[in-house]
Amino acid sequence: MSCQIRLTANIEDITAIRRCLFPTDDQRGSDSWLQLCEISASPTGDIIAIANERKIVVLTSKWDTQSSLSQFQITHFGSIHEYDKVKAILCLPIVGQSQNSHIGPDWTCILIGYDSGFVRFYTDNCELLMEEQFHNENITNINCQSQHSPRPDISPDLHPEEIYIQYQTNVFQAKGDHLDLSPATITPKKWGFQDQAVINDTAVVGLNLSSTFDHLLTASTCGGFDTKYRAMPPHNTLVLAAGCKPFLGYHYALEGGTQPVLSDVAKAVASKLKSALPGWLTGNRTAVEKQMSLAMQPAETMGCRFGLCDLRRTATDIILSPDRKLAAVSDALGRVLLIDTFRGITLRIFKGYRDAQCSFIQVPDERKSKHRIGNKVAHFLVIYSPKKGTLEVFSVQQGYKITTFAASKFSRLLYISYGLMGFTTTSKSRYVCQFTTIFIDNDGQVKEVLVPFHFALAEKNNKRARDIHMYKKLRQLIKSGDFDEEKLSNEVYNTCIELKTVEIKSQMVEMLLNNKDIPAVVSLQCVQYFAENLVEDDCNNLKVLCDNAYFLLKFYIFVTNLSSNEKLDAENGNLEKVKAENTTLNLESKELKNLQKLLDLSTVNDNKLSEIHVSFSDNSVFSVAEYLSVFDLSKTTCILLKQNLDEIILFKAAEVIFKPYITGDLVNYEELQKEVTYSNISVKDLFDLLVNYWVNRSLYIHLDLEEEMDRMSSVIYALVKTAGKDVISTEYSRVSRFWSEIRDILANSSRPFPALLAAILCKRVAQKIETELLMDESSTSLDDENIEILSQENIQWSLLIGKLEDVSLLNIILSNKPVVSDCPLPKLHHDKIDVSLKYVLMKGKGSVSELVAQWLTLSGINPESIIVNEASYKNSSDCGSVMQSEQKCIIPEDIQSEIVEKEPVFKNLNLLKMQFPYSLEASTVLANMAWEYALAWQQDIQDLGLLGAAIKCSSIIQNIQIKQGLYQLLWNTHLKIVDESVCKLINKVGKLPKERLCRQGTGLSDYQISLFIGISTDFLDSFMDVAQLSYNAPKFVLKFENIWENGGQPLVELAAQQREVNYDLLHLHYQLSLVLQMITTFSVKHTKPVNNLFEASVVNLLFTDMQRKVQVNWNKSDIKINASRMQFLCKIISASLESVTINDEGKIYSVEHVNWMAKCVSLARFWNLEVDMLKRFQIVQLYSNGFDSLAEELIPTINDLNELGLQLLVVVGKRLSQFLTASLHLSENVSALSPYLTKYLDSLHDEWCAPGTLSSITNLATHTLRCLNEDQLEHKLTQLLLEGCSSLKEIQS
Repeated sequence: MSCQIRLTANIEDITAIRRCLFPTDDQRGSDSWLQLCEISASPTGDIIAIANERKIVVLTSKWDTQSSLSQFQITHFGSIHEYDKVKAILCLPIVGQSQNSHIGPDWTCILIGYDSGFVRFYTDNCELLMEEQFHNENITNINCQSQHSPRPDISPDLHPEEIYIQYQTNVFQAKGDHLDLSPATITPKKWGFQDQAVINDTAVVGLNLSSTFDHLLTASTCGGFDTKYRAMPPHNTLVLAAGCKPFLGYHYALEGGTQPVLSDVAKAVASKLKSALPGWLTGNRTAVEKQMSLAMQPAETMGCRFGLCDLRRTATDIILSPDRKLAAVSDALGRVLLIDTFRGITLRIFKGYRDAQCSFIQVPDERKSKHRIGNKVAHFLVIYSPKKGTLEVFSVQQGYKITTFAASKFSRLLYISYGLMGFTTTSKSRYVCQFTTIFIDNDGQVKEVLVPFHFALAEKNNKRARDIHMYKKLRQLIKSGDFDEEKLSNEVYNTCIELKTVEIKSQMVEMLLNNKDIPAVVSLQCVQYFAENLVEDDCNNLKVLCDNAYFLLKFYIFVTNLSSNEKLDAENGNLEKVKAENTTLNLESKELKNLQKLLDLSTVNDNKLSEIHVSFSDNSVFSVAEYLSVFDLSKTTCILLKQNLDEIILFKAAEVIFKPYITGDLVNYEELQKEVTYSNISVKDLFDLLVNYWVNRSLYIHLDLEEEMDRMSSVIYALVKTAGKDVISTEYSRVSRFWSEIRDILANSSRPFPALLAAILCKRVAQKIETELLMDESSTSLDDENIEILSQENIQWSLLIGKLEDVSLLNIILSNKPVVSDCPLPKLHHDKIDVSLKYVLMKGKGSVSELVAQWLTLSGINPESIIVNEASYKNSSDCGSVMQSEQKCIIPEDIQSEIVEKEPVFKNLNLLKMQFPYSLEASTVLANMAWEYALAWQQDIQDLGLLGAAIKCSSIIQNIQIKQGLYQLLWNTHLKIVDESVCKLINKVGKLPKERLCRQGTGLSDYQISLFIGISTDFLDSFMDVAQLSYNAPKFVLKFENIWENGGQPLVELAAQQREVNYDLLHLHYQLSLVLQMITTFSVKHTKPVNNLFEASVVNLLFTDMQRKVQVNWNKSDIKINASRMQFLCKIISASLESVTINDEGKIYSVEHVNWMAKCVSLARFWNLEVDMLKRFQIVQLYSNGFDSLAEELIPTINDLNELGLQLLVVVGKRLSQFLTASLHLSENVSALSPYLTKYLDSLHDEWCAPGTLSSITNLATHTLRCLNEDQLEHKLTQLLLEGCSSLKEIQS
């Protein structure tokens, strides 16, 4: 409620801005650089333009979420013109063609005036749109008037859009309602000054509508008694000129245009006559004479009717108020004058403000007004004095100074008196401009001045101003902290008595209730006074607030004071604890024992968390203000809790009220019942607080469960009696709405075990109430009969308790991270889920399976261990009958069941199986684990270990129907999209591209793509096996526990509902994946592998639904595709030979090559290629690479030995040729060969071949000779080759 300067934005990188604006100045303009520049800010607050000479910087705002402020960043900087210097600048927000002023401007136009007289229009990126010289003088200022005020909510009046360009001797007016930046649409008006010596600044007030009396008075004064006058007063535009002689001149421009001078009329008539003559008479005369430029057009002289004269005073600046009724004029003598613009009267003179910068602020009254005109609007004058370094605010109505702020001496105060521009039609606007008055420091801070409305009111006899003063004084005292409780109580109470206005009383009550430092007794005293003394009709809301606050404070004082007193009595041994009447629990020993086991398990799992929670709650002080903030004090009927409260605040409020009763510090249940009745708090909400505290409180290992439940039962019984038995109980066959809402709270609790305890207690209290009612009706004592009522209410409680028992165990076990020794899979990280009964029921039948799967993936557990644990669990006699899968578990040989049984995680898992036998079957859990890993891989696609883990879990699922459906879901949801992207990429390039292109197309690197294709191929290979097994697998029915009635569809059910796949389509995708794996593994290049290796009809079926009933024809391959396939497989065979290695002892390792060869043969058979040709090619390549022993083993598998012999002959020839080339006695060795053989060796190509010894050549030639027929020419050539080898051996020996 006080004046303030609020930081609203920051200008970033001031150093760069100064470096751009002052490039040749070593000091970069010094500290006063901002005052040396021309600066303008858009009223919408999005652009600031700063210029100095020929340099300009344009800043654009951007919202910063961290600082919650706008940050102005440089979007353009540089020179704006080569030689003209900037003298004025203006930022105009343009609404554009949409004319939608409710949203904001479409763009911002920057007007810049230069010393040459030119005005140039730019975009916000300083792109020149238009330039025009309206007069050939130096421009001193540019102003404008918008159609709408920058605050249309305050000033809804409309004005014509105009731009005013001030020169040294005249003012140019341009209409802005057609601001499409073309000279043809600019309607010029040029007004010249006279009868004033110096003009430093001008302000166009606008149209001055005179009355008939004023018109006659002016005519008589100016023309005398005998003057002639018009019947109607003329319309004049008033222009104020600040300068000297006179100090402030009132110039009037006559509307309607000036009368042409006689000579101008003569010229116009002569020009018209001349244009009527024929062209041959006047010479040429066909060209149109050039139109006179705007700069050369004469100005319309305004009349200076009167002025404020002061020969020693020179006015420097003038600004107008938003309503144009007032003007602030600053002069060279350090004065600021407040002028009535229409009457020409000086209203105020403020002294001591040299080089002052002024601004007006409009502030509406925040109180709603019923007047037809609307709310009141106050005007304030802001004066910034750079010499003194102050920013002062004055009341225009009263004239007194309101406040003074210390400010920098190098800042700028900007006054923006216009709004959105560019309207072509008259329309209403609701757009409120952000900037009207801003204060910019030289360090880049942009601030706004905020002045409350009440400062415009008169000081004397103003109740509101007096109340505000007392309120501020009290608030300052509380803020200082220099007081004791008695002094504070007296000050607060006396201030409350003196307050007169309802508004300040409301603020006082809100401050008392929201301040954490004010004691509850002090607030109670003041609230009670207001509640008893408020009688006005317009303060009903305040009275309701005070009444409700009084009730709450009384209840708070009762609980806290009584608790502290009884604690003191307990310490002194004076407190005798008694139990409430008829509230003792009658739990069976077995039921209590089971609850104690759950408590022990819960406290062991949650021990550290409990200690932290208790330490936090004990050490923190919950103030009365926080306690009151929990309740809604605006209701007249009763006090309710607020909606959507923070859980911590809600728990602390419940702790303040009920902790003393639950811990046994308070046992006065009858007094509690009375105070609850008097407090006017909703019993239902108090019950919610009680349940909230009970459920969320910390549990200890040494907690006496029976005693605490006994005390809780007593509190529940007391609250229920407060609510009334008619509210709690219903008919025999109906359900109580009160208890139904409590059951919803317990079901929604994230701590099911305490909720289970509360449900047991609520059930017993509900039974007790029903029994009492029954006894009252039958006039029978409780001691006479022991009646057990089986009503609909008890049935609902029994169902809830049974469900909470199951979920309690689930919540307790899942709250601990599982730890296992065998954890080969990746460990996932899941967000913590509050497992409540409502969550489990809402998520449906698959919720438990999903939660347990997430819990197991936290440890990276070996999925095979789950199978082993399942088998051990099934073998137990008491559990085998509940499992739904009739298939026998296949136990992995490398995992021992004894080791698995010792793992704590499986002990907990088996405990859960007893409660959820169907949901936690091994196949169901593994399916959900696989899905969790697949989802994790989808989030981090580059971590292929997650994908491998998903496939690992799915591959060992025992239930073949679930397994087949899960494979379909994994393929359609996760694998197919990436596989298709990789396929398109490789088909486009013809090979595995470089890393950059791979990441751009798939998000994986080239190495990761190779790994992914390998995983995908293995997945599809396993998928085919599963699909074949699923065709004859017996159908089974999924079963789930009876806890669920509805909810989402579980994963295993969705998997089991999947139809059988089309095996041909599945095999097609396997072929494609195998081809891609070959290309990526061996970096083989093959042009358009998809189109050249598969038929066009088959290509269209790729990556479609595998359940489609479509016939795939494999026997329509043409010769071209078969040739391409054979060429591709030969490339793969050649590339796979690089994996064959030989150790130092000569042993050959070829397992990987053999595997790839088998894959090539399988593809060849499926593609109907000649397998014998591939095998011959393999043997030839083995001999060519020197792996003779492997090749010899494969020769018996060849059918066409004759063709093999021809190919081997070439290899023998190459080896012999290399041997001869490398020998020392080349000529002697060649002479030992026959000429025919020598000629054949010379005809061989220079292809590479592994060199061999003479004995290996002889051996290969022998195998070649056996493969050839005797009648072949090559057979004789091979014989010559063998003879040549024999001759060479003789020469070597």
